[in-house]
Amino acid sequence: MSTPFPFLRTQARGRAEAGPSPWMRLRWASARVGFIGYVGFALFTGVGGILTAPLATWYMFGDWRFWRHWRPALRLIPQGWRMLGRLVRGDSGFMLDVPIAAPPHSAPVQELVDLNPAWAHSGSCGPCSRCCELIACPVLDPESGYCSGYDSFFWRYFNCGRFPSRQREIDYYGCPKWVMKEPVLVPLPVYHRPVAVEASAPEG
Repeated sequence: MSTPFPFLRTQARGRAEAGPSPWMRLRWASARVGFIGYVGFALFTGVGGILTAPLATWYMFGDWRFWRHWRPALRLIPQGWRMLGRLVRGDSGFMLDVPIAAPPHSAPVQELVDLNPAWAHSGSCGPCSRCCELIACPVLDPESGYCSGYDSFFWRYFNCGRFPSRQREIDYYGCPKWVMKEPVLVPLPVYHRPVAVEASAPEG
């Protein structure tokens, strides 16, 4: 919503993401496009994900040793089809709020979010795992309650690491931990056009 004052503008606190060079943005975008292409290959070939299991577990678990993640990795195939179905239905809030050329993040951008004052577990998620449970994510370890893919490629490049970055993500998952910070109103610089002063003729 535009501000009613012409000399003010709304500045998002996460403006630091506008700083990286075009080359870095191209690298980040290429990494995401490569991952999306790989997921498409794995889903539509059927056996593609199994034959390239080390790559799949590196993407999702940060570990090339696929045999250590065999069970949850197999559940990623039906999970991929479920997520594709959500996207077709227009339900993209669970992961696609991340701009294609945005930098990867392992944690929320501090300029955008605050801990909810009512949250009693400090920086930890405590017993809450509703963001994983709502989409039945197979990367969640049911025994420990922790994410098995913490800080993996998927974690950093998609919604997990930077969650939340928008209010609709908090609303989508009903997250009790985070609240969005208010935008900051910053005065725009005022430029004065120089006024030409004609020299007066000397008297006499």
